[in-house]
Formats: sequence, C-alpha cells, structure tokens
Amino acid sequence: MRLLYVHLFLDICFSIGANGQSTASKWNETRGDVYAGINASTSRYCGDLSERYQLAHLQLGSGIEGHIRYRFEEQWCFISDIGLYHIRGDQHYTKNAANQLSFSATNFSANLGVQWDFRSVDGNDQNILYAIATLGVTSVNPTTTLNGSIYSLPAFRTEGVSYASWAIQAGYGLGFPFTLSPSAQLRLQGKYTHVFSDRLDDVSTNYVDKTASTDLEKQLADKRVGNQLTPNAIGAARGNPTKNDGYFLLTLQLIYKFRRQKS
Repeated sequence: MRLLYVHLFLDICFSIGANGQSTASKWNETRGDVYAGINASTSRYCGDLSERYQLAHLQLGSGIEGHIRYRFEEQWCFISDIGLYHIRGDQHYTKNAANQLSFSATNFSANLGVQWDFRSVDGNDQNILYAIATLGVTSVNPTTTLNGSIYSLPAFRTEGVSYASWAIQAGYGLGFPFTLSPSAQLRLQGKYTHVFSDRLDDVSTNYVDKTASTDLEKQLADKRVGNQLTPNAIGAARGNPTKNDGYFLLTLQLIYKFRRQKS
C-alpha cells in the first residue's frame, strides 16, 4: 500500500510538472533562508482495522500543521511540523468484518527532520523534487462510538493492559514545489509515518477474559457482544502485535519566505 501511495504521488507531481513550470516571478533559495507555512492534509490510517488494498473504502481523515523550514546547505534544510491529524478505521471494510471493531482519533503530532533536494538550489529557479525524513512524537488516544456515545478506549483496557498515551514516530516522503511568487510556494507532499506503537487504534493482541467486567467494558472490548452475537473466544486474535500502526498524509503546503536572497 505504501508503494501504491508513492507511485500515485509521483504521477500527480510529474503530470502537473509536464504542463509547464510556473510562470510566476523567479524563486531563489540560498543558505540562511527561513520559511514558515501551513500544511493541509488528507490522512489514511494503516493498521489492524484497515485493509491494505481496500481502495473502495479508504476511510480518509484530515490534518492541519504549522511548518518551519531553514536552509543550511544547497541541498539540505532543517524542517519542523506541529499540529493535529484525524484518522479512522472500521473492520466493516476488512476480512474481519464480523468482529465489528472501529475507532477514530484526533492526535497531536510534532516532528523534526531534514529535507534533501534532488538538485542543488544554488542559482536554480526551477521547481525541484525533494525528499524528507522526520522523527517526532504523537499522542495516542483512540475513541469509538457505541450506542451513539463516544468513548476514549485507553481507560477501558480492552485487551487487559494499559498503554502509553504518547509514542515516537518516524516518517519519510517526497514533495514537489510550485512557485507562486518570489516569496511564496505551494507544495504537494506525500509522507508515510511509522508509529512505534501498535495501539494507535486500540487493537493489538487477543480477546481477554471480561467475565468480571461491566456490560459497557465487555461491549467496548468485543463489539459482537453489544450486537447479541456470539462473543469471540478468550485468546482469539484481536489484532496483529507483530506490526505497528502508521498513517499516510497527502499534503498541500503553502510556505512563505521570510528572508530573501540578496541580489
């Protein structure tokens, strides 16, 4: 699925680029340039409650971030992003539809990283494809809806364990800029983020014994209970603990240059 997203992103970039470079005034970059902007994204969750090749039901979310970039070399920048992203997943669209688990989450995210341009920007006013790599943190607060009410799942220990409300994450991606003016660019960027946690969706291991739990706790741990269906057996697989969760962001980034190259 990640390779599919990369191919789709590159197709979009090159098809737009084939229509010609921007006719706006020349864009120049040099060491010491500082940029700030905003990211508006479409998100796609990848985890136990998603189907890798289920393209008919992508279950897209959204994201919004503030962005800062500092160029320190001809082909290198430091970058930082901070904001929120929303993701969701539902087993109704997977091979495990009978289990009926679902979640949604609006998480905080903060990342630091680097940008590498495929060509030097020194004296080059062309739009240049670039790659990014980031390391950061994300909040982990999956919720689900049951009988019209929304519940925060970590408090209910659905698999009998507590887990951290924060996780480290690492991302990588590609981007392509389109010049709007000497001090503004619009960028199309695709990025996949690995989260070092399998609890982004509250689903990881097995169904556990909930005999002594409340009716609400039983229904949140196994949605089949609330629908008067045969519960999953204790110890049956609820998720896949060998693979952590992640998410993909397809982003439109608008940036403004605060320091222009001296003529």
